[in-house]
Amino acid sequence: MISSSPVRVMLVWCPGWSVLAARLTQGITADQALALADRGTVVACSPAAKLEGVTAGLRIRQAQHRCPDLIVLPHDLVAEARAFEPMLHAVEEKIPDVHVVRPGVAAVRAQGAGRFYGGEHAAASALFTHLRDFTEHELRLPVDLRVAVADGLFTAEQAAYTSSSVAPIHIVPAGGSADFLAGLPVAVACDKKLDNLLQRMGIRTLGDLMQLPRDQVHARFGAAGLRAHQLAGGEDTPILSPRTVPPELGMRVLFDPATDLVEQIIARCEPAAADFTQLLTRASLICTEIRVTVQLEPDTLFERLWRHPWQFGSSEVLDRIRWQLEDLAAEATTVDDDSLGASVLSVQVLPESVDNAEHHAQGLWGDRPDEKVEHALTTLQHRLGHDAVLTSTVSGGRLLHERRVLRPWGDALPTVRERRLEQPWPGTVPGPSPATVFSSARQVQVCTDVGEPITVDARGGVSGEPAWLRLPGNTARRVAQWAGPWPIQQRWWRKGKRLNRFQLVDNQSSAWLLLAEGDTWFIEARYD
Repeated sequence: MISSSPVRVMLVWCPGWSVLAARLTQGITADQALALADRGTVVACSPAAKLEGVTAGLRIRQAQHRCPDLIVLPHDLVAEARAFEPMLHAVEEKIPDVHVVRPGVAAVRAQGAGRFYGGEHAAASALFTHLRDFTEHELRLPVDLRVAVADGLFTAEQAAYTSSSVAPIHIVPAGGSADFLAGLPVAVACDKKLDNLLQRMGIRTLGDLMQLPRDQVHARFGAAGLRAHQLAGGEDTPILSPRTVPPELGMRVLFDPATDLVEQIIARCEPAAADFTQLLTRASLICTEIRVTVQLEPDTLFERLWRHPWQFGSSEVLDRIRWQLEDLAAEATTVDDDSLGASVLSVQVLPESVDNAEHHAQGLWGDRPDEKVEHALTTLQHRLGHDAVLTSTVSGGRLLHERRVLRPWGDALPTVRERRLEQPWPGTVPGPSPATVFSSARQVQVCTDVGEPITVDARGGVSGEPAWLRLPGNTARRVAQWAGPWPIQQRWWRKGKRLNRFQLVDNQSSAWLLLAEGDTWFIEARYD
């Protein structure tokens, strides 16, 4: 609802927040060229990319042609909102009831804050100073900040856009929205289609639009024209919708001074992990997915999503933190094996997937492995490493190695939808499946009775009758029976390999599944 008496709004804007959030979560430095893309089009880019000629609206290929070293990432609104959460908490420390416009833009009511701080400019300055100190000392990031105060959310947002790093605070006097907006282009208040129409009619600014009678604008341009005319006159919604702060279910451990020792970090996180799981228990919740974020000096975030097949306890949370730190230590080139190569400022664990505990109550015979088995496998994993103990499941695919999915013990296996078992997969091996699948296909030779190598042409024609199978180690076996070929056609648009599948039975009653590519043969599996 739009009113002629909009609420007085104080708005905070962080220019380039999309790029900053992506740079934080992906560990990309400020001097690297970065672009965020959505459906093949650049929606935001870093200053380094802009210097190379990359702009929003370009196709990905055009942007990469202008900047060959361009890093392209998908535009992730969820990650941006998650990264903006600490900024919202910082705003709430000064002024409550924050209205989130979108990641990077937030607003509060200016009337109460103005009375408390002795004026709107004083309130805006206090909020700007607090956020600047928060980004410098807590986040330790160079975040550009702008604060604007105006009548209504629309005018406040436009005022923030007209501010600069030299003058980051812009206040539009009460009742002065129409005068301020008069010089802005009509594109800020309407969609592209209406903007093109108004431009062709010579209406290029909001001031030009305001000179037209509202009833005639409504009759000619419909609801979109009416709303643009109302916004141009400074009319806006009379209320803000403050966000509902969710209960704090996560954990965060700060290290002051920062440390790079794994065992010291784990010891500091142990009490917080116990409190985290107890908080979930008191709320009758279980967590099956967590996000562990490690903040390193000076401004790098190492983030990873962990899934559990059952539920996370305090020991499982600590294990994930340890494994994530060990991955960091493996990437670092340091003399000390227990050093990460970079100091850790904080460790944060947030629950990504929670559910009511009653929905996961165990049945009469249980739904988890035996405690002794679980303890033995977990102990082996602690000694050998996270990736040393694996569990498996079957996935969809044409080649057998594609169908085998291995996950570290304790990690959740892919869901049925992720495994894509319901898809047809033409060319896959019909049942019964072979019992032994080799981790990598082994090259062999298939020859005729006179020793000539057998080839398979592009149309699936076999050059001769398979008579001998030469296994690795120059072991020759007589072929008793054979069947095939069955062509495997996948990704034809990439002009990939043309594979044909055969089944052979040798004179020792061993059955083999083979792949042929021209005159090259491979053993894919064995029927035991």
